[in-house]
Amino acid sequence: MIKQIIQQVAENSPCQFRKFEMPSDEIRFYYSGNPDYQRFLVVLDVGQLSSPSELNNKVQERTPPELLKIPSFSKNTDLVVLYRLDSLAELHQYEHSIFDIEENAYSLKKHVLYYTTAETEQLGQYLALGEEIETLVVDSEHFNRYKTKPAEETAFSLACRLYVKLPFLAVPAKEATLTSANQLANQLLDGQNLLTFFNEIEQQLSAGQTHEIVMEALINEQMAD
Repeated sequence: MIKQIIQQVAENSPCQFRKFEMPSDEIRFYYSGNPDYQRFLVVLDVGQLSSPSELNNKVQERTPPELLKIPSFSKNTDLVVLYRLDSLAELHQYEHSIFDIEENAYSLKKHVLYYTTAETEQLGQYLALGEEIETLVVDSEHFNRYKTKPAEETAFSLACRLYVKLPFLAVPAKEATLTSANQLANQLLDGQNLLTFFNEIEQQLSAGQTHEIVMEALINEQMAD
């Protein structure tokens, strides 16, 4: 199911990735369908994490000749290595191997996408309802729950990881209504019981009185108090 999720996300991304037909489903190759992007994506499913050089060789051996002939393929290709965990609690056992793979700059840009069955099932169900993954990753309720339970295996945890591991995705900006500076100033003054005071000064100035007269009256009033 994780491959189907990645394919759906990749096809709907700005790159509009299209799958390159291959006889084996263990490794998938994608090319950008959007002419504005010269990018390629390789998705490799592994049963165990191997060395970066072994991953490079495996991809090189299975890359279609048509893609190898494209000059930009070697420089603009991201390799996503899929690795299933029985539980997120196991992650600490593989952190060093994941780091070694992702920090290896030779041949391909590599990203290890670890996941659990529970995560893929929940995210798959979410997307099957016609919901958008972009909506999920900016949902404040899910985010607040994730902050309190970061090890919980949910659709949200996998969705966020997809945005971290798939470099062609960008978290959508959440629109918000900005409060005007004048409104903020009024709220601050009102909170300190100064809004009425400053409004009276503005009214006197608007009525044609000079600053000197207004300030003199203010000083006299304060001294009288």
